[in-house]
Amino acid sequence: MEEAKPGRPLPIARIVAPRSVAVVGASDDVGKFGGRVIHYLQKHGFPGQILPINPNRATIRGLPAFPRVSAAPIAADVAILAVPASSLEVQVADCAAAGVGACIIITGKLAEAGPEGAALQERVLTIARDAGMRLVGPNCLGIFNPVDRAMLSSSLALEEDEYAPGGIGMASQSGALMGTLLSFGRHHGARFSRCISVGNQADLGLEDFLDYLVQDDATRAVGLYIEGLRDPARFRALLRAAGKPVFIVKAGRSEAGAQAARSHTASFAGAFPAFEAICRDAGAVVLDDPQAMVLACDAAIRLAPLPAAGLGLAPIASSGGSTVTFADMLPAAGLRLATMSAATRAALGRWMPDTHIALPVDTGSFHEGTSGDGLSDCIRAFMADPDVGAVVVPMTTQPDMAGRTALFPPLGREGGKPLLYLMTAGAVGDASRAVMRAADFPFYDRMSDAIAVIRALDAAADGRARHDAPAPDRPVGCGPAPALPIGALTEGEAKRLLAAYGIPTTREVAASTADQAIEAARSIGFPVVLKGVSRVVVHKSDLGLVRLNLRDEAAVRTAFDEVMAALERAAPGAAEGCVVQEMARGEAELFLGATCDAQFGPMVLAGAGGVLVEFLQDVRTAPAPLSPHDARALIEGLRVASVLRGLRGRPAADIAAAAGVLARLSWLVADLGPRLAELDINPLILRAAGQGVIAVDARATLTEETKP
Repeated sequence: MEEAKPGRPLPIARIVAPRSVAVVGASDDVGKFGGRVIHYLQKHGFPGQILPINPNRATIRGLPAFPRVSAAPIAADVAILAVPASSLEVQVADCAAAGVGACIIITGKLAEAGPEGAALQERVLTIARDAGMRLVGPNCLGIFNPVDRAMLSSSLALEEDEYAPGGIGMASQSGALMGTLLSFGRHHGARFSRCISVGNQADLGLEDFLDYLVQDDATRAVGLYIEGLRDPARFRALLRAAGKPVFIVKAGRSEAGAQAARSHTASFAGAFPAFEAICRDAGAVVLDDPQAMVLACDAAIRLAPLPAAGLGLAPIASSGGSTVTFADMLPAAGLRLATMSAATRAALGRWMPDTHIALPVDTGSFHEGTSGDGLSDCIRAFMADPDVGAVVVPMTTQPDMAGRTALFPPLGREGGKPLLYLMTAGAVGDASRAVMRAADFPFYDRMSDAIAVIRALDAAADGRARHDAPAPDRPVGCGPAPALPIGALTEGEAKRLLAAYGIPTTREVAASTADQAIEAARSIGFPVVLKGVSRVVVHKSDLGLVRLNLRDEAAVRTAFDEVMAALERAAPGAAEGCVVQEMARGEAELFLGATCDAQFGPMVLAGAGGVLVEFLQDVRTAPAPLSPHDARALIEGLRVASVLRGLRGRPAADIAAAAGVLARLSWLVADLGPRLAELDINPLILRAAGQGVIAVDARATLTEETKP
């Protein structure tokens, strides 16, 4: 009996788990794309109906074949097209006429290949849209769905004998990489739910499949490989509403647009920093290694969650070399060893001398040598310690590795915290890996993988906390912005904007003659700073337009003459005189910036300040507006934060006041939106803790607001 034609448009859930599949370009030859698609559907037990399409064959792999899709006895839910680009348009039109619900187009050399291919892709899309038929791809490797045994792909990753269903869902803009990650994950015992190669995204895109995966009950963690977004606002909203861990690798971090900078903010506020910031704000985790992304997804499913961000680690093993090496890698990763409680130290004291009770733990120092009971007792003590976030066990070659390995899955499950097991012994450790696979427990082959997973779990814990945090409140006296001209602002105009938002700035007086500069210095009080003013100059100190610590009238007069001469050379016809400012001093300097990203909206930046800002490249980005708490967390995430907290006897800087300024700046950019092209505060001088901060220099560019 003929099956009714599927409703249009076909929902993604039915595309991912179709009841019937037509394979256009089907073949008995597994060396061909169409041959592999049929082979893998059969190999992995597709439960629905398979319709081979080939005009030259009556049967293919024991199945009746049909000359075209429209000649098949039913309208397939999904047609997989593995045909030359020259015949693609005809085949898609035939699918549309036959009532096919969706086409998965493996065929490449379309939009990615140039204008001619792009035109073909657009014609194919028009045919599909006119018929209400959905498209996946083109230039994709299809869909892997172990849950429903629907392997709709030609990827050689499907040569593996079995993919047991699991909870990792994935969407990838690289089909070949996705296949590689499936095979890699299988080696580690990771299991997948539904994985989609999105290709060129002519119709259905990554955001559509992310929407599906976050709602899919079988998917417990999501991995995304992204090269570009079609709908950034929707992507951000989906991340915020995900309700499950999302781990992301973003390719193409170095964008040309970020290099066309006229300010520090423009230099640092590129596409990737903004992308990373909105992901972090939404609770998603961005990694730099696709394999680590799969391991993080797996850990989020099979390991206990990290209780809270920032907790310490407890490495323990019978090899001092492995634990010390692991501990040495932690600071560079932003991780730390735990501080053991008195109860933990007492528990370890049962097994080892007091002189050896320290992290990392080398069980070779146990009184009776390494024992399963001692190892287990120590791990249980770590699991109960409030400062321990995770236990790490790096195993090297030793007798009965498989027997010892069997201890760890039960300890990890009963402890309620992540236990990360490293089998570092190469092929000699295969029996131990088999033990972990049989116990359905993760393992890692490299220390760097384990560290990447811990960082991801830590970031995921931070993301959970962000979801629970209230929305930021507007500080008192924050806005509105004054009327200011369009284009580049002078330093004085930029500081008027800052002052309107309650940000303290240096006192200053404009001067167009040396006598006026001297009078200004008298009114402000020596020592003073003298600067040249021009809207077309960005880095004043580089051009000799800044004179610091002027202690008397003669120094002011000399500085005025020199700066005016330098200003005429640097900005002929665009000089606007000088400004005299108070000489501010403090314990440290920060750079703060604000901009409105074209994709993700208002952003703020914080980094190491002063003349070394671009050299140090110590900058972090966050979406606006921010609470003072989140602003402080952003600042304390900088490498320079250790200097701000006090170094070698120097007093701690007023980080709290700096966080308050950053929060106010975030409301400024949130209010102005696209009107604010960029704004720099560099430096923001931090006085000693409790004594406040002051913006010493500022620059901003305003532009006409663009309507959506």
